[in-house]
Amino acid sequence: MMLIKFIYIFFFTCLISFVKANEVKIIELHTNKSLDQLVLESTDKVEKEFEENIENNNTSNIQQINDEEEENNNLNKISEDSNIIDDTVQLINNETIFDLNEDVLSKYLESINSISSKVLRSEFIDILASAKIENENFTEEKIYYIIKKLYELGEIQKAYNLVKQINRSNIIEINYLSYFYLIELNFLYSTYKLKEVCDLKSTLLEKNIVLPNKLLEKTDIFCLALENKISEAKLLNSLLLETENDDIFQKLLNYMVVEEKNNNLQTINIVNSKELIFLYSAMLRINELPLDENFIKVDPLNLSIPVILSKSTRMNTRIKAAHRAYFDEAISINSLSALYQSVDFNSDELNQPQKTLAAIKYEELIMAFYYQLANIQIFPDDRLNVILEYWSFSKKIGLEEIAFKITEKIIDTFQPSAEHSEFAIEIASAHIANEKYEEALDWISISELSGASPENIEYVKFLLDLNKTDDLKIIEDYLVNNFNKSNQVKDQFTLESIDVVENFLTNKTEADFNLFYENITDARLMPSYFLMREIEYNADKKNDLSLLFLSVISIQNKKWTELHPEHLKLILESLNFYDDGNLIKGIILEILNELGIF
Repeated sequence: MMLIKFIYIFFFTCLISFVKANEVKIIELHTNKSLDQLVLESTDKVEKEFEENIENNNTSNIQQINDEEEENNNLNKISEDSNIIDDTVQLINNETIFDLNEDVLSKYLESINSISSKVLRSEFIDILASAKIENENFTEEKIYYIIKKLYELGEIQKAYNLVKQINRSNIIEINYLSYFYLIELNFLYSTYKLKEVCDLKSTLLEKNIVLPNKLLEKTDIFCLALENKISEAKLLNSLLLETENDDIFQKLLNYMVVEEKNNNLQTINIVNSKELIFLYSAMLRINELPLDENFIKVDPLNLSIPVILSKSTRMNTRIKAAHRAYFDEAISINSLSALYQSVDFNSDELNQPQKTLAAIKYEELIMAFYYQLANIQIFPDDRLNVILEYWSFSKKIGLEEIAFKITEKIIDTFQPSAEHSEFAIEIASAHIANEKYEEALDWISISELSGASPENIEYVKFLLDLNKTDDLKIIEDYLVNNFNKSNQVKDQFTLESIDVVENFLTNKTEADFNLFYENITDARLMPSYFLMREIEYNADKKNDLSLLFLSVISIQNKKWTELHPEHLKLILESLNFYDDGNLIKGIILEILNELGIF
């Protein structure tokens, strides 16, 4: 008996040593921080960065003035020299958004309601959000148009940041002032800062501010209910009912003030007013009621955080919101991994993965399951096999970027070796996605010894070069050497788009007579003659801001592949002048991605 006991202890000790020798690390995630803390830290970080930027701007004002004086002296010197030498010196016209005429700015912004291109949308939002309030051409009308457009596009955080920079005591137009307070109130609702909501409400009532859809009156009633002043809340609500009947607000308020709670409140999935949705979300959260997925669609950018933190909302809906929030850079990968870990899979489910995967209905839960499954594996090869399955699944549903990033720490534990050479291409791709180019290069070297197909090796090398540099020659060479459009593509519209991109990259002007075409007419609409002429004019004058706005207006929320080829050609050639062509690489990658080439 003692011998058997000794053998058992010896075997167990060896097993532990073996695991330690292989440096197996089961990643322990966020044991000291809750999901709420992690998500709120992400939003607080954005606010902190904004405040630091404002502080840095204030402390650098003196230096900026000195720099401007020196620049003016230099410009005067250039002007003097040009009179002596020749007339060839031209200064680039660097427009700012406040340089635009009020009517022109209003017309531009009213014409832009949605932008399909992530590259153009990001640039457009950055321009609006970085508007300098201290600009000498600042007017309350212009800042109103800018803030209004940010809010309409779902960028309430950035709209709020601008509102906080404004000295509202100098705003004359009451409608503008009311709109700025609407932004502030809804931002506080969206971040669930209910004390600040109620404090602001009191201030606004004193100022006799009027907000749309009785938002201020409803906030007053909501705050009274929060303070347990039920009789006062009911009295004010009875007065409210004399002027309107907001069915959603009444349902939520009645549920809030009743003494005996039940879960029979009908799911709220139709919200017509964007101004009220943040109030509704706060009332749902305070009552621990679920947020329906259709409810979220009204404003997914700003309602993602409330949904993620709502424990009463279905887990697949919370994860879907988290995926959106991650791509919108509203939460970190650590917050997403913490949410994945919070899904309650039991040991039986984790021990029978194939059976569990077959039973799970929602893709979002499968993403979480694979992540948990990878983290409980003891042996490295088992972990790698799970991760490879995870990547394959995530690619099918368009979430490969998340799968690569969330498994980064696990992949870092694997070193390039002949033993894992057959998976070298996949691991190299993951490192490229995570911007670890040296590690990717090491795995690519291993792949060349593994018998991987030359096409796959060349493609992953291309991805590495593509991510390391902005040189468009890399894309041009890949298309020329690896993509035979006349053999691989039969759709004429696709062929035309590819031809436009290739001609732009290679500066080729002659037609490709090897391409066969059937359609002699094209139903795709072109922008008006005047709009196209304005784009060309502003490109020639290097008016960056007007050029970008007009280009976005001309596209009208279409995908790149929906543009007429002559329109696409105009946009590429014009935006090549914008900001020294810094957007072109991203735009071409978007086009080729839509065409299914990358």
